[in-house]
Amino acid sequence: MTKKIKLVFFHPYSYLGGADNSLRRLIENLDLKKYSITFLSLNKSYLRKILNKKIEFKQLKANRTLFAVSEVKKILNIFTRNKNYKKIILISNQNFANIIASFCVEENTQIKTIFIDRNHLDELSFYKGNLDKIKKNVIKILIKFRYQKADRVIGICKKLSNDLQNYTNKKVYTIYSPSYDKKIIKKSKVKINLDKKYKYILNVSRFSKRKDHYTTLKAFEIALRKIKNLKLILIGYGPERKNITNLAKNLKINKNIIIINKAYNPYPYMKRSNLLILTSVYEGFPNVLVESLTIGTPVISTNANAGASEILLNGKGGDLIKIGDYRNLARKILNHFSSPKILIKKARIAKKNLYRFETKRHSKIYTNLFQKI
Repeated sequence: MTKKIKLVFFHPYSYLGGADNSLRRLIENLDLKKYSITFLSLNKSYLRKILNKKIEFKQLKANRTLFAVSEVKKILNIFTRNKNYKKIILISNQNFANIIASFCVEENTQIKTIFIDRNHLDELSFYKGNLDKIKKNVIKILIKFRYQKADRVIGICKKLSNDLQNYTNKKVYTIYSPSYDKKIIKKSKVKINLDKKYKYILNVSRFSKRKDHYTTLKAFEIALRKIKNLKLILIGYGPERKNITNLAKNLKINKNIIIINKAYNPYPYMKRSNLLILTSVYEGFPNVLVESLTIGTPVISTNANAGASEILLNGKGGDLIKIGDYRNLARKILNHFSSPKILIKKARIAKKNLYRFETKRHSKIYTNLFQKI
């Protein structure tokens, strides 16, 4: 019997978001005759519902990533004792998970490690309190020393990789997040019930402060004064939902807002929408921009540190705005609805360059890495 390579994905918090979709696309393109896959998370991953039943999911007992070390060590030791594996590779996602992963393999030299960094380090400036500032500095120090333990460190876009290189002597490689997948075009054709008399703006992002729905709502409120038959669709979930709904009521725009919780298939809404907007304070690689452009819906995004500018070709493939600039966002929304051809043309330019993020292409890069490492 041919020995398989054991892949252990350590993804502590599995949400219905870009990181999970990237992992899903990667795993879906792996040959399960060559790989045995285990997925470790602290919460119940939605991926178990949609991935091959041969993939093993383990929900860890720890309630925080920090406390998962001993449990992950035990699981890895069990795999190490299994002589049927050609090799064992631990693949972790996001900087703090990578740091924890480095401790999980401290005494186990048989396990290879790949650290995938999805978080731009500038996002640590989001922490404002004294305790958070200490946390930020500790993470930077740990990245410097613990990333040395990895067999390969990967950034999911060029700018993120370049900036991460300033914090570690370990060589950082760029492998774009697998996000361009033409299969979503078919998924976008599912019928949905939206009133045809309205024009629609879409925002797909987790309801958290970092996604800055305040800017989205304020811009929409200004645009709505000029365009009465306008509606905003918000797809997501998270701790800020109540604050978002309260702000919508205070701005008196709640009747023109549709909130959809946890849409496993947001693509019909992308296809039906006239425009997608993303107002994040920071992003690693916003897959939703690639997905929207794949379907053909133009986008406006904040120029949040890393991936957005690379996806949108520094503004040639879609409009970029400064973080928090809701007035400029409102102007660009109004410009689009008065002269839609401009952004539609940009979207076509961006779409022609999406091959850079093609799922099969980057999955092949990963499979080559799994063989060589």
